[in-house]
Amino acid sequence: MSYLYTWNYIRERYPKLEMYLEELLKARKAFNLSGARSREEFIKLIEESLAPLLVIDDWRDKRVIDIGSGAGFPGIPLAIVQEDAYFLLVDVSVKKTAFLSLIKSKLGLSNVEVLCGDARLLKNHPNYTNAFDIAVSRGVGEIEYLRDMIFPLLKSGGRMLIFKSEGTGYKIKPGLVLLEERKV
Repeated sequence: MSYLYTWNYIRERYPKLEMYLEELLKARKAFNLSGARSREEFIKLIEESLAPLLVIDDWRDKRVIDIGSGAGFPGIPLAIVQEDAYFLLVDVSVKKTAFLSLIKSKLGLSNVEVLCGDARLLKNHPNYTNAFDIAVSRGVGEIEYLRDMIFPLLKSGGRMLIFKSEGTGYKIKPGLVLLEERKV
């Protein structure tokens, strides 16, 4: 595991991260979860999911939305280690949101809500407009597309953290977190 696991509050949550890893390995094929195939690849995804901890210090009482959560990256690992924050995991796939709901239940993640639906429609819903402090997304689409979808969901001063990789047309290394703050 990476240097992130040397932080005490992450070490304390390690058993839940390990349970999540085991569930990913068991359910990968049944739920069509990820391109990752091996334990090592899933560990790397979990570690990368914790990168926002290096950018944002205080997660207490924050409302976080994970757009295109898929197998739960980055939302589930973040929710495991940041129990005082609320996480809404959104994905359009019924299979993937069923998996996320299963993980929420098995790990006892009372700070997580799972929503099956099109994230593009959330900006028109009063419960989600200007409702989140932090938005995270991994591999969903072009940055401009995400900005248009996410900014209406963020509170003033909210932060958008996007995981992008090579092959998206941007000169960005895999796992790098881009940060933009919403300007109101």
